[in-house]
Amino acid sequence: MAVPKVAAIHDLSGLGKCSLTAAVPVLSAMGVQACPLPTAVLSNQTGFPSYACVDLSRHLDAFTREWEKRGVRFDGVYTGFLCGARQVRMVERFLDRFYLPGTLLLVDPVLGDNGKLYPVFGRTMCDSLKSLVARADVITPNLTEACILADGDYASVARAQSLEPVWELAERLAGMGPRTVIVTGVHRGDLICNAGFDARTGRRFSVGNRSVGSGRSFSGTGDLLASVLCGGLVRGETAEAALEKAARLLEAAISDAEADGTDPNEGVPFENHLDLLIGKEG
Repeated sequence: MAVPKVAAIHDLSGLGKCSLTAAVPVLSAMGVQACPLPTAVLSNQTGFPSYACVDLSRHLDAFTREWEKRGVRFDGVYTGFLCGARQVRMVERFLDRFYLPGTLLLVDPVLGDNGKLYPVFGRTMCDSLKSLVARADVITPNLTEACILADGDYASVARAQSLEPVWELAERLAGMGPRTVIVTGVHRGDLICNAGFDARTGRRFSVGNRSVGSGRSFSGTGDLLASVLCGGLVRGETAEAALEKAARLLEAAISDAEADGTDPNEGVPFENHLDLLIGKEG
């Protein structure tokens, strides 16, 4: 059986267990070849007090041309952190060459968290990402990103008791083009919910994991979830089945991080639990 290939267009952070350092091992464990297209190289993820960053924008088109020469075909394209509007345009040129019938495009629209836009981004980036979202098959915004993209009121949605306003956001985002929208990391009671909407059927769904320990937000957990989802989808699993795997992985890894007193910026020890992703039943 041929191993599915996914082009993973993310940054590479030396510390923080996020982006490519999450995507590559997760996809590999799921029997998927991850083909990294790094957008930037960082000393550590940006949640630390400081970081060094090398923007690789000037190399992305060259990578695209070389891969085109190789005649490679991808079963999936999976995008994450992009350095700005210029990189969004470069990714769109990449898609013009490699996003073919039968290819999955999963966009994780990295823009912000905890109700705020990341300081490195402005409104131009938000508007540019909307064009990428419109081309996607699946998007995985967190609640902040969903509100930014759909012009939602973060404060009111975050304090709601039910998932109704989250699903409403997901439906608005689906109206932009994606066939599946999953709003990730929504806290409701003692659950961290991932609220999904399938635009083809009009069906709403939710898969969650227990909020463990202090309930702190750890670096890379959203990337882990999106990576498991991507791996599952290119292997023919349903979104819900893939999200269930992701929930089990996150519960176990966050429990370990809490028990060890890990700094949230360092991420979670998911490496100890990759076996949950291996095999027919995960």
